[in-house]
Amino acid sequence: MRIAIVGAGLTGLTAGYRLSRKGNRVTIFEKSDFAGGLAGSFKEKSWDWPLEFYFHHFFTSDKELLDLAEELGLAKKVFFNSPKTSIFSNNFISPFDSPLSVLKSPLLSPAQKIQTALATLYLKVTNNWKLLEKTTASEWLKKYYGTKPYEIIWEPLLKSKFGQTDAEQVSMAWFWGRIKKRSFKLGYFEGGFQILIDSLLKEIKKNNGEVLFNREFTASDFNRGFEKIIWTGPIPNFLKIAPKLPKEYQGRLNNLKMVGAVNLVLVLKDQFLKDNTYWLNINEAGFPFVAVVEHTNFIDAKNYGNNRLLYVGGYYPQNHPYFKMSKEEIYQEFLPYLKKINPAFKFPLLASRFSLHSSLSAQPVIPTSYSKIVPSFTTPLPNVYLATMHHIYPWDRGTNYAVKLGNDVAYEIFKEI
Repeated sequence: MRIAIVGAGLTGLTAGYRLSRKGNRVTIFEKSDFAGGLAGSFKEKSWDWPLEFYFHHFFTSDKELLDLAEELGLAKKVFFNSPKTSIFSNNFISPFDSPLSVLKSPLLSPAQKIQTALATLYLKVTNNWKLLEKTTASEWLKKYYGTKPYEIIWEPLLKSKFGQTDAEQVSMAWFWGRIKKRSFKLGYFEGGFQILIDSLLKEIKKNNGEVLFNREFTASDFNRGFEKIIWTGPIPNFLKIAPKLPKEYQGRLNNLKMVGAVNLVLVLKDQFLKDNTYWLNINEAGFPFVAVVEHTNFIDAKNYGNNRLLYVGGYYPQNHPYFKMSKEEIYQEFLPYLKKINPAFKFPLLASRFSLHSSLSAQPVIPTSYSKIVPSFTTPLPNVYLATMHHIYPWDRGTNYAVKLGNDVAYEIFKEI
C-alpha cells in the first residue's frame, strides 16, 4: 500500500516506521531540510553532540518514547539525572522542584506551602481528568491552591504561555496532564534526540520508505495515487489545500487555536545560572520570555566544546511582532531582562554565536470540555487522516506524545487494512 505522510516530525517518523515495517511503501513529505520537527537539532564544529532547536528532555513516565528507544536499540543511550528547577519571582531565584524545596520556599507562608503540597499531590494521584476538564485551570488553581499561591506560581506562567485572554480559558485537564506525568528525574539521550531521529530515518529507508526534504505536500499530491494520507503538520496548512471539505468541518478545525514559540540559543563562555538551575520559570511580570533553560546545567558542557548553552524563550500569539524580528533585535529585547536575573553576568559574546528558532505552531490552546471538540483521526476525505498536536489531549505536547500519536494513527490504519 502506498502511504503519504506529511511532516517528518516525531509523529510522522514514528508512523512511517510502524507502517513501513509492515511492508507499506511510505513517502514522507518534509518542507524543511531536516527531520524531527520541534525536536530537530543543529551542531557546531567544536561540539561532539548536536543540540535541539528548542529545550528538550523526557520523564521516567514517558513509556512510549522509552519503549521506542528500546525497540530501536537505543536503551543504552538513555540516561536520567535530577537537574534543578526554580522560579524567578520578586527578583529572586527560588528552587521549586520537590516537596522539600516547596517547604523551604520564602515565597509562601507555612499554610500556603501545605495547601500547595496537598493540591499537587491530588493532581499526581487522580486519573479523573474528565471531571477536571469541565472547569478552567485558573478557577481550579485559585480554589485548591489558594489565591496567593496561584498569583505567585501559576498565574504568571499561564499568562506568559497563553496570553491574558486565553489563560483564563485553558482547561484544568490540560494543567493536570502537565503535573500528572512530570517526574523528579529528567531523561536525555547520549548524543541528543538526533540519535532517535536518525534511527527512525534509517529504519524507514531500510524498509524501502523515503523522506523527501524541502518538499511541501501540495493540493495536487492528493491525486498522486496514495492509498492513505496522514497529515501531521499544522491544521491551517491542511485547510488551505485539502479538496472539498464540508464547511461545518472546516469551521470546527478553524476554531482550534494554537500559539507559537520563539527561542534564542546563546553560546556562552561562562555559566549563567550559578546556582546550577537547569530550568528557570519566569514568574515576574513584564518579562518578554517565560523560561531560561541552561542546557549545560543538565548535560555536561564537555559535549559542546566546554561552552555554556542557554535557551531563552517563550510562547506568543501567532501575530506577535517577534515572529518578524531578527535574532539581533530579539536578543536586544531579552538582554536587559537577562541582566535582571544575573546582574553580574558580562555576556562575553561568544554569545555573538547565538541563533533564533521559531514556530507558529508550538502549543495548542485547550479550552474546557475539549474532549467534545477534539478532532478524530479520520476526516471527511476518504483515506485522509489528521494526527496533530491537537490530537494528544488530555496530555500536553512533547516528544513522548508525538511518538504515541504516531503509534496511534498507524494502528488506526492497521485496523482498516
